[in-house]
Amino acid sequence: MGLFTRSMPATSLSTSIDCDWPINLARESGCSSMNPDDSADQTTCRKPRLVPTLVLIAAIAAGLGSVAAFIQLKVQYDILRLADHTSQILLPDIQIQVRTALNLERLKVFGEVIRSSPEPRERRESLLAIRVMAMNTAYDKNAAMTDQVNQIYQLAERMTTYRNQQDTTRRRIEIEQARLDSGPQLHESSESTTYPPLVSVDEKTAELRSLMPELRLVLQNGLTNPRSATTRIALSTLEQRFKDYQARFGPSSDPLAERIQRLLQFQRQIFDAEDALTAAWTQARAILGNLTDDLSVDAAIAASEGSFEIARYAKYAMFAVAITFCGLILLFTAGIYFFRWAIINPIIRVTADLQRVKTTRSPVRPRREQLRELDDIATAVEAFGGALAQISERTLELEREVAERKKAQAQLLELATTDSLTGLRNRRYFFEFAKHEFERARRYHMPLSLLLLDADHFKIINDRYGHPVGDLALQVLAATGQQLLREVDLFARIGGEEFAILLPQTEAKAAWMVAERLRLMITQQAIATDLGPLHLTVSLGLASLGPAIADLNALLRQADTALYQAKQNGRNRVEPLPADS
Repeated sequence: MGLFTRSMPATSLSTSIDCDWPINLARESGCSSMNPDDSADQTTCRKPRLVPTLVLIAAIAAGLGSVAAFIQLKVQYDILRLADHTSQILLPDIQIQVRTALNLERLKVFGEVIRSSPEPRERRESLLAIRVMAMNTAYDKNAAMTDQVNQIYQLAERMTTYRNQQDTTRRRIEIEQARLDSGPQLHESSESTTYPPLVSVDEKTAELRSLMPELRLVLQNGLTNPRSATTRIALSTLEQRFKDYQARFGPSSDPLAERIQRLLQFQRQIFDAEDALTAAWTQARAILGNLTDDLSVDAAIAASEGSFEIARYAKYAMFAVAITFCGLILLFTAGIYFFRWAIINPIIRVTADLQRVKTTRSPVRPRREQLRELDDIATAVEAFGGALAQISERTLELEREVAERKKAQAQLLELATTDSLTGLRNRRYFFEFAKHEFERARRYHMPLSLLLLDADHFKIINDRYGHPVGDLALQVLAATGQQLLREVDLFARIGGEEFAILLPQTEAKAAWMVAERLRLMITQQAIATDLGPLHLTVSLGLASLGPAIADLNALLRQADTALYQAKQNGRNRVEPLPADS
């Protein structure tokens, strides 16, 4: 631009031409006066339109920048508040829930020790551990949980008392057995032995001796396995025979009769204590199951609250991105207008001036604002680029935080809907999924079948082999079902030994074939135990969607009725049978 400020050679320019440049400059500036000598009229010149345009663009940019900055600060504040809320409330709650779940598992283990351990020291230590857990201050915030844990401790005390009574009664039985074995009354060859005056070898003594073999068998089996139904029946029979003896011969002070009567009473006390012990343990396990379900529901609620917060902050972030995008479009449009006004138009004017210099030989002076505009544009573009980079970086950080929170929410929801023992879905997830599938099948007129599965004689398996073997049997059952079923099928554990299988788009006959194949596969599984291989059998009840099924509860009732029928018909079968069988 400095080319136009140089003076032209005197030999090539006339005087009239040298006097024309003020007039041209006045025309370019938009002045109303065209007289170069009229200096006073220069104050009446119009101001260039470039300055209002720059002010308008700056105002728009400042407004959009303020809105974007406000939204960004709002999102940052909410994220910090969510992080503080998570660290102070949600995370401690989750930690308390995890510790509570571990304590519930420990309570179950300690209860099993009290119920099954023959060592008094182990029972006392387990009872002390349960008492320490019941006094834990972590339960103070939940009065219902505190009451239930205290109930478990009271039941554990009762179980310990029953076990101590059993131990005392066993020692008495052993003492009485030793006296019987050492006495001459128990030997067939002792008829010639001299007895006390009240005892003689007569019909009464013969009747008492006839009870001894069966009494020994009952005592032996009752001490080793007090839960045996066969031994209980034998004890009842033996008590009835002794009552018949007393009714026939009347009350007797015979030492042998008195010892037999005491042994029968002691054995009955052991059975009664075992029944009370089993009832207390069943009640304690039910309370533990309720506490576990409550923890699952609390975890699901916490996951839902976290999901709501994350969705709200994600909405703010999307709004900020939308505002920024609209601002970019407006600034781009304004930039095009500004570029044309500040760059293109001056170039056009310079080109016209050059053309005029070429044709008329008149001098031209550039405007000073044309030199400043390029520097202002470069500064504005650099500042805008820095702001845009900062917004993009913060947006990426926000997206990463949202992704991490969604991942944590998914993990927590998975824990809340999964059975910890078998890895299958739990009762809560099953009913939500089954309700959705039932409505979909009803709406689109698609087939739907439901199987209810129950392990046969599972209580006997627990009593004979122990609860660890029972848990292993349930895990084998679950793994076998997962191998057979499709990905669209749902296999869930809805109770202790009760399972449910939902078969979408499956007719009744096909569902019966699936159930029969599953029954055979489970029967073929051999579970290794200390007492030999264990073969588990199951009973299944089948129900399919039909015109008479009004809702999901009706479908469940029909399947439960079929399961009961399978139990009544001998177990290890599928009911009802298909129509063409």
